[in-house]
Amino acid sequence: MSGIPPGPSWVTALLGFAAAPPTSADPLSVLRQLADHSLGLPGVEAAGVILAAPTGQLQDAAATGPAADRLGKAQIELDEGPCRDVCRPAAKPLADIPLVHPFSRSSWPRFTPRALAEGFTATTAIPIRHGPQVLAALNLFHQHQALDTAQLQMGRALADAAAIGVAHHQNLAQQQIRTGQLQRALDSRVAIEQAKGILAERLRGTPDEAFDLLRKHARTHQQKIHDIARQIIDGPADSGPSPAP
Repeated sequence: MSGIPPGPSWVTALLGFAAAPPTSADPLSVLRQLADHSLGLPGVEAAGVILAAPTGQLQDAAATGPAADRLGKAQIELDEGPCRDVCRPAAKPLADIPLVHPFSRSSWPRFTPRALAEGFTATTAIPIRHGPQVLAALNLFHQHQALDTAQLQMGRALADAAAIGVAHHQNLAQQQIRTGQLQRALDSRVAIEQAKGILAERLRGTPDEAFDLLRKHARTHQQKIHDIARQIIDGPADSGPSPAP
């Protein structure tokens, strides 16, 4: 078959994957778009994406139709198949693997009959990799020798661009977690300082003496210092350690 002529739609797809995602975007939306764009490759009859967790567990992420969805879930259920293989560290793409070949039947003895029953005679699996980490796997289902070199290269280009988009999502999520942790720590510190001031005034003592009282009270009652501080600030005057008369 002839190669894919470069066009605005493919350029837009590649740039769209690499663009930083909006904060409200669904992290799996990149993988759904990857499956949809892959279906536009001449010869590809179905496409799916399986997400690989850092623990090694696989998660069904996207599919272009019922057949691809069933085969994606089968690979997770059976723990075998082309996506499982390319999600392993240092794995290479599997290009145009004939399902009737003894390699397929011996490597994936339970998955292969299911793929053949869906009407496909070949599969291509491409790892979606960012640096050394495999984030997901793109699975293309087609007929044997239906994809030429140019189409396989375009599939790999789409997967590489999608990897950048997925990494953007992961970095954004981690940044939001860190920001939330810092904000909670700051809020806790402010509350403790306010409570120290209130206690110091009640005791006619120093902030350090007030903090010692806070810490002892929290230890005795098996509570967090932050919770005791909020009780002093928001509760009635006779609440918390050293209640006001």
